Amino acid sequence: MVDTLTMWIESLMSTAWVYPVIGALIFGDSFIPVLPSEIPLNLVGAWSGARGEPNIGVMFIVAVMCAVVGDNLCFLLGTRLMPYVNRIRRGSKTYGALVWVKRNMRRNAGAAIIIARFIPSARLLLTILLGSVRFPWPMFFIFDTLGVILWAAQALAIGYLGGVIFSGSPLFAMLLSVVLATVLGFLVQRTQNKIMDALDVRRGYAEAHNYGL
Repeated sequence: MVDTLTMWIESLMSTAWVYPVIGALIFGDSFIPVLPSEIPLNLVGAWSGARGEPNIGVMFIVAVMCAVVGDNLCFLLGTRLMPYVNRIRRGSKTYGALVWVKRNMRRNAGAAIIIARFIPSARLLLTILLGSVRFPWPMFFIFDTLGVILWAAQALAIGYLGGVIFSGSPLFAMLLSVVLATVLGFLVQRTQNKIMDALDVRRGYAEAHNYGL
């Protein structure tokens, strides 16, 4: 079973088809986040580190282009996609992401755009909401592109490092890279929340001091 799966993956990774296939998954993830697109990038990175192919530089360029195009198209369609946001059920995991998005939009939209790239559900919701409230598109494009570059680089790098270390077992390297990327996304979200909470406290003290409280 493992040998069959390895052969199937290798047959894809060793052809030029891997670039449009992974690119299509990344583009589709901008609208339908069924499979977080960092997972295919982790897999490509791990296989490249273990077997020397696909070309990780080409994959990085394809990933950035497809993610940026998908995000910006989703942003421009923000108003039309709002019904999707309004149907989110309270108490669900997606609703938790929606709460995070609304909270951080008000605090620092630029930082939220970058960080949301590392949180699968949040990046779609944030893009739709910003598009629906007519957030300045040039600003969105700049922050989104920066976030995508960081996101694609870390997803491929984590996979590649795992592939180099466990070159004799690329499947294990692929699984390990997915786990590490998931943990990293969680840590990024937690760290950002703590920083924003600390800034809110400092801002509150400053305002109180200005009013002589």
